[in-house]
Amino acid sequence: MKQEYRPFTIGSCRLLRHVLVAFCLVAASGCRSTDKSASGGFASVMISGNTPGQIRNKTVEVFHADGYKVARSDPDHMIFEKEGSGMNNFAYGNWVGDTLVWVRVKASVVAAGEMTFRLQCRAYIVRDIGGSTEEEIPLSGFRKGPYQKLLEEVARRFSAQ
Repeated sequence: MKQEYRPFTIGSCRLLRHVLVAFCLVAASGCRSTDKSASGGFASVMISGNTPGQIRNKTVEVFHADGYKVARSDPDHMIFEKEGSGMNNFAYGNWVGDTLVWVRVKASVVAAGEMTFRLQCRAYIVRDIGGSTEEEIPLSGFRKGPYQKLLEEVARRFSAQ
């Protein structure tokens, strides 16, 4: 007796359905993005009960204590800079050391509610700082740790008062 070829059986339909459901679940979870607008994108902290000027002043103190010089300090926007480390120079700069790279941090104070502000920053490696070929290379979110800690120190200093 010759058996008839059946491309789909009930068992294979169930398997196919399970595979499709699993694929949809994985695809749906992979498409979900984090709320970068709420977190400030790179590194950020929420600070309540202080004015933008007070937040700026504490931020300047914390970054200065970490070796940064203030390149700009407006009420809502700040820029801090310091020479890059040896590893920064190796990865981004000239290996012979005649042109050093710098780290630039752009910080801002953004209103997030009544007397609540988000202090956020973004960090860059800068080649040829101040030169005609100056180039800012944004650091990835994987490298936000040191900058997040600086912002958390600002928030901690307010809570310690």
